[in-house]
Amino acid sequence: MDLLPSRAIRRLLLVTACTACSAESALPATDDGTAHMRPAEQGASSALYFTLRNPGRDTLVLYDVVIDVAGHSMIHRSVESNGMASMEHEDSVVVPPGDSVVFRERGLHVMAMGLRAALHGGDTVVARLHFRPARVDTIRALVRE
Repeated sequence: MDLLPSRAIRRLLLVTACTACSAESALPATDDGTAHMRPAEQGASSALYFTLRNPGRDTLVLYDVVIDVAGHSMIHRSVESNGMASMEHEDSVVVPPGDSVVFRERGLHVMAMGLRAALHGGDTVVARLHFRPARVDTIRALVRE
């Protein structure tokens, strides 16, 4: 059995990353699919938003995201209960074949905590998405309002 993933398997993850800062890219955080983070001061927290698409035949299981400027990061889901908003840790995110999952404000997102550097508009942040059983994909996210 060949343990190296085929080209088709490596391309299962299609994440759109914004590579230039312009007036057109200064959009509010929405589910437009563009990988982005909010500006934040060093030592603070920010969140990573993107759309994870799975056009392949195998289920994707995202279990960790490592963000280059974060001390640590966690997959979170924003929830509201009895009028109180909070975040819950998610161990993994499953994306069935042909489906997608949106990471967005007030929903599923990746919290980047203990930032080792300030994030300013126009900066680019690198994130590595870890999937089961053994796969890592890299995305670039633009820092924007």
